[in-house]
Amino acid sequence: MPFLSWHEYRERLKRYFWFSKRELYEFALLVFFFALIFSFNKWGVETFDFYTGFRNLILAIVLVGISVFVHHAVQRLFAIYFGYKPEQRIWWLGVLLGLILIIFSNGRLMIFAGCYVTIHMHSMLRLGKHRYGPSIKTLGFVAIFGPLANLLFAGILKAINMSVSSPVLDSLIGFNFMLAVYNTLPLPPLDGSKMFFGSRLAYVFFIGIILSFLLFMYVFNFSFIVSLILALLIGVVSWIIFYLGIERSLE
Repeated sequence: MPFLSWHEYRERLKRYFWFSKRELYEFALLVFFFALIFSFNKWGVETFDFYTGFRNLILAIVLVGISVFVHHAVQRLFAIYFGYKPEQRIWWLGVLLGLILIIFSNGRLMIFAGCYVTIHMHSMLRLGKHRYGPSIKTLGFVAIFGPLANLLFAGILKAINMSVSSPVLDSLIGFNFMLAVYNTLPLPPLDGSKMFFGSRLAYVFFIGIILSFLLFMYVFNFSFIVSLILALLIGVVSWIIFYLGIERSLE
């Protein structure tokens, strides 16, 4: 990773962090459709209730918007640090699949696999670098920090919610966990596919961390610190097992 002074990095963020008009347009559409999926079964308990459903839809838009922004923002932070121009895109096939499945499963099957990141050359930021253009490995590292951001964000909220027991925080935590898991799938063009093709070892390491953190924090209700430490250990073990069992034989 290249070293940047805080002053230089801050100037880069001021100039290049914010989303383009196209990205904002697709961001709004993604949030709306994800919110529809997330609030699909919250339009009344026994009978249809428009007021309840609309209120839950607005709440879902807020929660989904926060989560998707966290996902994209962290990816942009790393892409700009590496010296590339990030671009967030909507994956219409994934959004359509999510809408179809939520309808036919009557709200039981929610899929949130509808966005991905790519990076472009930024001549001014990469001038004089040893590797001038973007690499698959760099794209993979930028991409995986989106799911990791959602995972850590959910973990922090889970730790807070152990004290306050808020149903709104529960919903926000659940969505962030689902967004993190779906985006680690090695299915193009999702974030997980970028890391998988960039570095299989890194993918196994991060997927081990993400899934085990989800298990310890969300299923077993371990504390944030304990879950993070155990997840890191499992990530390392997963890396070692994959390297010794598969990767070494491919070298």
